[in-house]
Amino acid sequence: MQRQTTIAVWCERIIEGGWLLALVLIPSYFNLLSSRHFEPDKATSLRAIVLIMAAAGIIRALEQAGRRAPGAPTPWRRFITTPLALPAALYALVFLVTTATSVVPSTSFWGSYQRLQGTYTNLSYIGLATLIVLTLRRREQLERLITVAVLGSLPAIGYGLVQHYQIDPLPWKGDVISRVASTMGNSIFVAAYMLMIVPFALYRAVVAFAEARAADEPGDTADFGWAAAYALLAIGSLLLLLGVTKFGAVVRSFDTSTNIPDLRYWWIFPAALTAVCGLYILPTLRPHTAERISGAMIWPGILTAGFVLLLGFAYLLGQAAGAQVVQSRAGRNDADWPFWLVGGLALVVVAYVLIYTLPRRAAPSRRLLWLQGAGMLVIAGFLLLTIFFTQSRGPWIGMGAALFVFFTLLLWRAYRRARAGATGRTGLYRNLLIAEVVVTLVLGGFVAAFNLSSAPVFQQLRSVPYIGRMGTLLETETGTGLVRTLIWRGDDKAGGAIGLISSSPLRAIIGWGPESMFVAYNKFYPPALANIEARGASPDRSHEAYLDELVTKGALGLASYLFVIISFFALAWRLLGRTDDWRTQVLCIAGVAVVVGHSIEGLTGIPIVSTLMMLG
Repeated sequence: MQRQTTIAVWCERIIEGGWLLALVLIPSYFNLLSSRHFEPDKATSLRAIVLIMAAAGIIRALEQAGRRAPGAPTPWRRFITTPLALPAALYALVFLVTTATSVVPSTSFWGSYQRLQGTYTNLSYIGLATLIVLTLRRREQLERLITVAVLGSLPAIGYGLVQHYQIDPLPWKGDVISRVASTMGNSIFVAAYMLMIVPFALYRAVVAFAEARAADEPGDTADFGWAAAYALLAIGSLLLLLGVTKFGAVVRSFDTSTNIPDLRYWWIFPAALTAVCGLYILPTLRPHTAERISGAMIWPGILTAGFVLLLGFAYLLGQAAGAQVVQSRAGRNDADWPFWLVGGLALVVVAYVLIYTLPRRAAPSRRLLWLQGAGMLVIAGFLLLTIFFTQSRGPWIGMGAALFVFFTLLLWRAYRRARAGATGRTGLYRNLLIAEVVVTLVLGGFVAAFNLSSAPVFQQLRSVPYIGRMGTLLETETGTGLVRTLIWRGDDKAGGAIGLISSSPLRAIIGWGPESMFVAYNKFYPPALANIEARGASPDRSHEAYLDELVTKGALGLASYLFVIISFFALAWRLLGRTDDWRTQVLCIAGVAVVVGHSIEGLTGIPIVSTLMMLG
């Protein structure tokens, strides 16, 4: 294998750092200083990250252009042999064509004011996936990507629980207590994102437990110290972010000459998330098995300490200049942000002390692997709890489908492996598989009866908080069910999204253009919708992902999107059948579960930056 140059190595590090930063920053970042706070700021951040990654990729490609080894495959050969390259390229091409034919080409390319989900942003998702495929070379990189993706959900989990238990320092207008919106501003959005993380957390748990059974070293009390160190890093990161959130809620800076608020603290939250990203990368470097503590393991701690010191210094400068005020909401004392900030840093310092002092082994022990698996199960549990607190029925159903697919395929593969290896566990896995299917059928029957039956017990159950939401899946006369029905089918005065699609044979094929529904829908807006929502509001999405494909990109868009999804399922199925590696099999199962859950949630949902990034 040809030796890589220093330039190529650093370019690959920048690219990997970019995708790891995106996994942490995009789901958790929101901007209190902008008018939209959530989706447009996430999209802008992702586009900036992908631009930097692309620049590094171009430099790497140019540097290696004249160093191709004899007999190496041509770029075209690599393209046609790369899995999903052709479906992704066709989908990107459809975006470009429908943007050129859009009724609002500029908006279709750059994105709308409401969401900024134009062609440029969607090409960024595809570019991110392409750079990952071209640069990810080692299994440890793949495991790092998955682990950081799981750990990257912790800020969203933490903020969701903060909202539910009414300790949120920010005064949101909507109800974020009974239906948490977390870092995405919408309960459906945060649940849709989290349901895509749960299968990967389960994958890490299953793999850790499998490795624990095969480990030779039983372990000792030092393993509890390593588990505590990693837990302290996670808890410290959450305390750090809570302190930053409190800071943003109570500290107001302004220009002393005009008394007009300024943006001097715009950098604080993204910088905090960058530091947190480093802390989440640290466990993936496996300091518990390293011969020595390397510089790569030290820099996350330095970055975190530097951020806290810089924030403290900036705050003291503002106070000395009289250019800021500190004011908590009535009945709250969020001016204690330094306590949480310093407390988070203290936990990180304690974690580093443990990492430096605890004994290390060449391979993880059985006990430590069990603790790692248990930790991932805890994260999966908190993800499910937060999804429950969103009260979002579409993601609930998507999550149920994802869990059913994950455990069904997992038990099926375990049964096949046990039967082939004659391990004596064949009957156990067969019985577990049958029991899982039976439980699923019983739950499905209950949900059907809950929605169709008017028995008194079900009538009472529908009034129970949270659980009662599952008894209104077919409700189309009131609430969000009526809103979606009107957006989709319209009323007797206008045809809604279906009327928009069928109004022009040409537009039925090529659509009206990405991000064009806000403009194109006006002629088909049902007047009855104005009695439910604001009269000046026009839908920019159908709240149905497949209908949105038809509206914006026509039959070409829906066909190319389904081509990508079906190609993925075909690839995953082939890998499941061809590989004997248990870890790879479980990873394929997790990937299938993620896509199934996302696809079903999309029947009543809206794809967002975080979910499309994960899907890419």
